[in-house]
Amino acid sequence: MDESNRLPAWLRRALIGAALFLAGGLIAFGYSYRPLHGSMTWKIEELEQRIDERNRTNMMLGDELARLRSQDASRIDPITFAQVERELDKTNNALVQAEKDLKRAERKRIDANASASRWRKRYEGLRDQPSAPAAQASPRNTPTAEPIGSASIKKADSPDAASPAPAESGILPPEATSKTSAPGP
Repeated sequence: MDESNRLPAWLRRALIGAALFLAGGLIAFGYSYRPLHGSMTWKIEELEQRIDERNRTNMMLGDELARLRSQDASRIDPITFAQVERELDKTNNALVQAEKDLKRAERKRIDANASASRWRKRYEGLRDQPSAPAAQASPRNTPTAEPIGSASIKKADSPDAASPAPAESGILPPEATSKTSAPGP
């Protein structure tokens, strides 16, 4: 036998068995390390993709929610809208009535102006004409006996008298026509 192998056979077998056991363990660890850590990396990447997908979905839903809230904020409540429409109808009715009243008042003003102008012309015409008793009294020149008509002319010429007496001229002055209804022309 060889003297280089000085270890007993049983020890040699035990060392070879232990070496084979360690080599098998290293091979098994090397064989399983890559798939285990690769699957872990794959799972992590898969979970990151799912998280990114959910984040995108959450952002889209958040944007949609913000858009819907802004639309809802700009949307008018139906009850408030109906109330505003009722108030608008009341306002329109009041406006139409006010326009009718304005037209009626304008017509009355035009009629009153025409009537005042007509009565002013009549008054001016009657004031400029000498009355019949005044024309008869002026040729006589009697200072003691003045007819009633000449006194009314003197009153009309005086600055404080605005019009002849209604009984003498047969018409009412313009101030009186605004208080009473005037007869037609």
